[in-house]
Amino acid sequence: MKLENQSDFYLLYKPDSWTSQDLCTFFKKKYNFKKVGHSGTLDPSAEGLMLIATNKYTKLFDYIDNTHKTYEFEALFGFESETNDTDSELVEIESINLESKLEELDKGISGLTGNIKQVPPIYSAIKVKGKRLYKYARQEKEVELPIRDVEVNNFKLISYEGNKAKFIATVSKGTYIRSLIVDLAKSIGTKAVVSSINRIEIGTLNKNNANVIKNIEQLERSITPEPLDWRILFDIPTISVEDSVLKDIKNGNFLKSSLFGTDVPHIIENKNSIVAIYEPYNENKFKPQKVLI
Repeated sequence: MKLENQSDFYLLYKPDSWTSQDLCTFFKKKYNFKKVGHSGTLDPSAEGLMLIATNKYTKLFDYIDNTHKTYEFEALFGFESETNDTDSELVEIESINLESKLEELDKGISGLTGNIKQVPPIYSAIKVKGKRLYKYARQEKEVELPIRDVEVNNFKLISYEGNKAKFIATVSKGTYIRSLIVDLAKSIGTKAVVSSINRIEIGTLNKNNANVIKNIEQLERSITPEPLDWRILFDIPTISVEDSVLKDIKNGNFLKSSLFGTDVPHIIENKNSIVAIYEPYNENKFKPQKVLI
């Protein structure tokens, strides 16, 4: 099968100044894929790992359970900006030395660790009433920002100097590092903006993975990119089927429960490719939840 027709997962390193969509569009055009999608948007000014799927595998992101992401990020305290980072004009609020704020910082970090409520930045891709928040911002229209439940783990201060500090945190899907820093600054009575973000882990994938595709701009079409083994991404039982079963799957037919090991959704694969996800229907049958052939 030609590469452009294959469905696979890839681990790419997004450069800063690229949008997440820029990365997908570049990868799609480079290898003529029919469709390319990503799991978890990175801010344009951020860099780091992005999980990419091609063609039919773009339908499977919702089945990947471990989507917690780890970031290293730097912040500038005593400043604010419209976008909560350095991509827009900085306004100095006060001169601050973090040396005198370490105890308060520690308490602030503790208060923002675990299950917390978070308000996303107005400059974000979250939809409210069918419209992206950043579109409201650009049109200078007022909109009520949604309060979301997120999870923050292993939030730590790595280093500091003057009004600059570097942190690391592992967060759940939908968590905004810019909002985390704004809330941390508020806890010590000041303002702050994010000056850099680097996503270093996605679930069990990290920047040292042998299959990370770096230097995206230097990719050559003549060199086939190395996909991830899809099995490392899913915590769902998998069964293999012979070619004779594919017709029933393609037609969306029920399959006998005896094919499946347990009474939970299963990935069905054939020749190392995911062809469907089936779920229990009754004691005797499983029904298709997602068909990829």
